[in-house]
Amino acid sequence: MEFVQPIRDRKKFETMKKILKSQNIRDYCLFVLGINSGLRVSDLLKLVIADLLDEKV
Repeated sequence: MEFVQPIRDRKKFETMKKILKSQNIRDYCLFVLGINSGLRVSDLLKLVIADLLDEKV
């Protein structure tokens, strides 16, 4: 069984964000949301806009 290691280098994060943002805004948004929330990919893909909006605003 293979283990996935987290990306710890900030330069790698920034490079990944640049590449994703230039190619596909959806993937960029999912990446940024994932690294900031800690959600798994399977959980990120199930999200809908209503999950992210604050109805109180």
